[in-house]
Amino acid sequence: MSDRRDDDFRTRPGAPKNLGRGYVSQVLKQVGKAGGKSAVRRPALTTGKGRPTDRRPGSRLGRGHTAARFAGQSLTPFSRRVTIKTLLVNHRQASPQSLAKHLRYIERDGVGRDGEPGRAYGPQTDAADLDSFKGRCADDRHHFRFIVAPEDGAALDDLRTYTRHLMTRMEADLGTRLEWVAVDHWNTDNPHTHVIVRGRDDTGNDLIISGDYIADGFRHRAAQLATEWLGPRTELEIEQTLRREVEQERWTSLDRMLQRVADEDRRVPTARLDEADLRRHRLLLIGRLQHLQRMGLAEERRPGDWTVHADAERTLRTLGERGDIIRTMQRAMRGHPRELAIFEPGEQDRTITGRVTTKGCGDRPSVSPDSRRAARKRDLPAQRDARQRTLRHARRRVGLQPRTVEAGDRAAAGTADRGDDARNVGVVGDGTPEPVDLMAGLKPCQ
Repeated sequence: MSDRRDDDFRTRPGAPKNLGRGYVSQVLKQVGKAGGKSAVRRPALTTGKGRPTDRRPGSRLGRGHTAARFAGQSLTPFSRRVTIKTLLVNHRQASPQSLAKHLRYIERDGVGRDGEPGRAYGPQTDAADLDSFKGRCADDRHHFRFIVAPEDGAALDDLRTYTRHLMTRMEADLGTRLEWVAVDHWNTDNPHTHVIVRGRDDTGNDLIISGDYIADGFRHRAAQLATEWLGPRTELEIEQTLRREVEQERWTSLDRMLQRVADEDRRVPTARLDEADLRRHRLLLIGRLQHLQRMGLAEERRPGDWTVHADAERTLRTLGERGDIIRTMQRAMRGHPRELAIFEPGEQDRTITGRVTTKGCGDRPSVSPDSRRAARKRDLPAQRDARQRTLRHARRRVGLQPRTVEAGDRAAAGTADRGDDARNVGVVGDGTPEPVDLMAGLKPCQ
């Protein structure tokens, strides 16, 4: 008789699993759900039609990503439009005086409604203490700079109240109270507001805002509020706006329509302008193409078959900035008519002798570091030869000789000596030091 039992068994345990690896995988999975990059390879996100989405890496990380998904649902083609420019300033990478110089810049003379200096305000006060605000930001990791520019800013009239209501909605979207200061600027064709937000939430932690909210959500909230204040745009207002854009030398909404219609080779067949959503603007779009052709930015290869040049957007945006320069110069020299001349790249052999009367800065911060590096400082020399000239110059390409700059002019240009290396340091509008070569006179650059 056998002693073996049917229910006898021997366990053979396998190698223990690495519990840490499972935890890491969970973290990477959660990061992936939030739209961030991870080491886990996964198929590209697609829409219901099988096309890849445009989701930006990390676009859902941070506060406000849920609000960003719904903020624009109530907007229609008749809603008021608002442009918002954003700059995230990391204190470790920025100049120690960057914030202080930016605060001085936004409160400078001449930006008020009647030409008075700017006046900073906050959520509860009409006279914000910028020194105190700067001190509280000193130990923060970063801060945010926004420019809020409603298309109908002049019609809003009370930008201060509008900004406070907008920031209240932003707090609701982000789920935290915000510490901020703002200054309204009325010295441009489009009144706008500079808002500086401290990089801390109401619990003292770093304020991290979702990329989706930065890109779209905040702008949609601003458009909603402007529409509530002024009502929807009428058909007549929209038509008038588009008609003005036909011959404007800047990047316009008509150009964006053409960009959406163009194929990979930038071809725009006029037959596509008969589509339902473009038919009503067909004549305006063709008129815009004809204007771009006169500017050398588009070509009609055969009747009804247009091609837009690859550098059209960059050129139009540059022309728009140039228009801002001229308008800034005209305001600075109001009452002193001068003949205008624009210096172009390639005229490197020309030298200017003059006196710096004022300076301006394109109010166009961006979350992109490349966009930040493309910031321009504009000096407006009052020519001794009775010609008023304007000059755009970029980093490391244009400078002022110390012997040609008087003390008052040096202050106006925002330059300062930098030791024994015979160089100067210019300051762009956001307060970032900008090294500029000391070359003979002022020379243009691209």
